[in-house]
Amino acid sequence: MTSTLQGLRNLAFVGHPSAGKTTLVDGLAHLLGFTPRKGSVAERTSICDCEPEEHEKGHTLQLALVQGESKGCTWSLLDTPGYDDFVADANGAIAAADVVVGVHSAAGRPNYDFRRELARAAALGKGRIIVVTHLDLENLDFDAVVEQIDDAVGELCVPFDHPNATGAQLRSVASIFEVDHHGWKQNLMDRVMDACDDEALLARYLETQELTDAELHAQIPRAIARGSLVPILACNPLTGVGVDAVLRFLAEFCPHPGLFAQRDAEGIEVPCSPDGELVAQVVNVRSDAHLGKVCTLRVLSGRLTASDALVGAHSTEKGEKPGGLFRQVGKKRREPVESAQAGELVAITKVEQLAFGDSVTRAGRAPRRLLAIAQPEPVVSLAAVPRSRNDEQKIGEALKKLAAEDPTFAYEHEVDTHELVIKGLTEQHLAVLVARLARRYGVSISTHPPRIAYRETVTRRAEGHHRHKKQTGGRGQFGECFVRVRPNPKGTGVTFTDSVVGGSIPRNLIPAVEKGVREAAAKGVLTHAQVVDVDLELYDGKFHDVDSDEASFKIAGARAFVDAFQKAAPVLLEPLMELEVTLPTDCAGAVFSDLTSHRRGQVFDQSSSADGGVTTIRAQAPLSLLQTYQRDLKSMTAGEGSFAMHLVDYAPLPAQEQQRVLATVSRGEPVEV
Repeated sequence: MTSTLQGLRNLAFVGHPSAGKTTLVDGLAHLLGFTPRKGSVAERTSICDCEPEEHEKGHTLQLALVQGESKGCTWSLLDTPGYDDFVADANGAIAAADVVVGVHSAAGRPNYDFRRELARAAALGKGRIIVVTHLDLENLDFDAVVEQIDDAVGELCVPFDHPNATGAQLRSVASIFEVDHHGWKQNLMDRVMDACDDEALLARYLETQELTDAELHAQIPRAIARGSLVPILACNPLTGVGVDAVLRFLAEFCPHPGLFAQRDAEGIEVPCSPDGELVAQVVNVRSDAHLGKVCTLRVLSGRLTASDALVGAHSTEKGEKPGGLFRQVGKKRREPVESAQAGELVAITKVEQLAFGDSVTRAGRAPRRLLAIAQPEPVVSLAAVPRSRNDEQKIGEALKKLAAEDPTFAYEHEVDTHELVIKGLTEQHLAVLVARLARRYGVSISTHPPRIAYRETVTRRAEGHHRHKKQTGGRGQFGECFVRVRPNPKGTGVTFTDSVVGGSIPRNLIPAVEKGVREAAAKGVLTHAQVVDVDLELYDGKFHDVDSDEASFKIAGARAFVDAFQKAAPVLLEPLMELEVTLPTDCAGAVFSDLTSHRRGQVFDQSSSADGGVTTIRAQAPLSLLQTYQRDLKSMTAGEGSFAMHLVDYAPLPAQEQQRVLATVSRGEPVEV
């Protein structure tokens, strides 16, 4: 798409909701000539927000890539969702870009999500730039906003612009090369020289504390690339004030891909050169009604052409030849290209074997193992029920396509509860995907909280008995079993002991008894939940020479087991989850109290990071009290808390809770949480 590595500009725009990311990208795209008029989120003409769900909510919900050539550069502008419900696309965009642009609204302080995304960019070795928006609001102090950013991100931040005023008087922004406010230019030179490799220039600067503008300009891209400088720019995207200055800065000072060190999962360098071996990574996946699966690749090394057969981690040896290579201009427009080289982003179509995060190379070679694009695990679950037989037939393929697009979405058929369960990051995340399921694929579903997959066991020894006798004319049915049950050591499962002596039950009928017992244990006794850690001993019985058969003893064994189980002080075991909650330290007390007082949780570790501003709490709590935790945590932390959880154990349900669950099951109602 371009002939020079130095001309590539790959930028991911991240930040909190309503900060102005999409409006800024629309403004830049218009100034670059990619759109004939500036798009508007409010008027639903944005080049980035085209999905009906985005129009309805007024926010970006899926990654948008705006590409084109202008002002001597090839641009890839990645607009990301602000809500962390859709953080998968933001993570993919950060991995795809060289520079992450944090868009911050001056209306509030830098929040946790904003700080987290910039910290993630720094950890991945990406350059960082901050753009301050909404300077037209009244009673703002730009210098105070800069101080807040310094406190949140660090003293690496240096303002490059200063607005002439805030509020209704905002008319322009002035560069520090024109007007040096507060000695910011000196601070800029200090930050730039921290990344300087020119020893002679560094020695002269240490002696004189001066640089020419040409020397300073030449060093700025390297300083951004090495993380010693985070420029702060100012603009008002809605009115356009300062957007042209942002564009000039990005064209002149934004570092190109060649300034960044690229390494694979083994730490081996991946040279950003078109002459190297083809190495690319899938950073985004979308399903298109006409083109099939559309994958966006970041080409790390080598050159990709439309005639190349490609392989990834899930591909056959033969690989797949793309249906075409495209430059994306927003979500609706694509322009075909002949090739893409190291450092570029390109969309390829009809590649069903590639998946998000895959390393890609030419067929005949083994894909190089690259660093995985980290994504959070889904923590919110809903049981999904197709509304019609037609929906039931189509839902499998539709869910498969949604899961391919969104690595934070998953679905599975729960063996224990026999429910189809969909999983996502938040209730809003799942609501958007359910709407997308209906709109794109014509599959309508209803949802409800999933059933808890309890386990059942016993706490003492007991004996049981059942005689199965049935006479219907002709040959009848007869089988009688005497059994004992006792608790097994944890993790042992259900065991069967044959202690029959004297031939009271023929040897050939014993396996039928065991089969009946195991089937009954799998179905459960109290709540239709699986029985675990129980030993059943068959110690006596009776049979009839004519009427006894395997079916009779299978029934007798199962019912004798149920009789003994009910006498052995049975208990329900509830799933116990291990939680890792990350939140602002100011909210830690409320979250700690909620876990221990309202969710029967046990906190076993608490630590802090980010100079004490972020707290991580590790705890255990029952799943039944965590099904609304994502929503509750957001409420307690003003939307800034997040958590991950996984199953670690099963624990006895408290007696009062067990009575409630059993009463609910006996009425045939779903268990409320």
